[in-house]
Amino acid sequence: MNLNALGRRDGAEEFLTLLQNPFKSAVSFQTNAVWASLATSAGLSVLLAVLFSLFRPRHTVVYAPKVKHADRKHTPPPVGKGFFAWIKPVLRTREPDLVDCIGLDAIIFLRFTKMCRNIFIFISIIGCGVMIPLNISQSVNTNNVNTFATMTPLYVNSKAIWSQVLCAWGFDIIVAFFLWRNYKAVLALRRRYFESSDYQRSLHARTLMVFSTTFHFAES
Repeated sequence: MNLNALGRRDGAEEFLTLLQNPFKSAVSFQTNAVWASLATSAGLSVLLAVLFSLFRPRHTVVYAPKVKHADRKHTPPPVGKGFFAWIKPVLRTREPDLVDCIGLDAIIFLRFTKMCRNIFIFISIIGCGVMIPLNISQSVNTNNVNTFATMTPLYVNSKAIWSQVLCAWGFDIIVAFFLWRNYKAVLALRRRYFESSDYQRSLHARTLMVFSTTFHFAES
């Protein structure tokens, strides 16, 4: 019983130690592990893109059901049968043209993914272009230290910590800006959708008002 309690206590203390110094494990990073992770992510992305390009023209019921069943107004833009023929319509089709084809909910989801992409792009630019060079140039006592460990704030000189604060504020400003921009665009999309004929003619957008009911029905 005492051994179990002692083991749990040691595990809890080790966990608290890791929380106090989250960059401690960065020392054990290996270059091969980082490159393997990058290669795995890139390889899976390319594989999924190739599989999608391979199956899309052969299974239109799954990937393009509205081409056969929707009317002219709600039909998506035509896409060729080529291997990468879907890339050109994806890049050229504008958001207002897609509202009638895929609906407002799908547009909101696409806007959210685009917002996340833009946020990560700008954060990556600051992180890779500002934070990593500063961490490397301002690190001290880095003899026999792993290269990836010097990219973290673990060995940064105390006088250069201001760079971490400025970058953190920059990250917050970037996230707040894209959230504000996305909410503004979503508000405009919702107003345009509520004013459209499809919404105003839909059954779920109508309200039934019942009046002049008798006293008998009112009591029941």
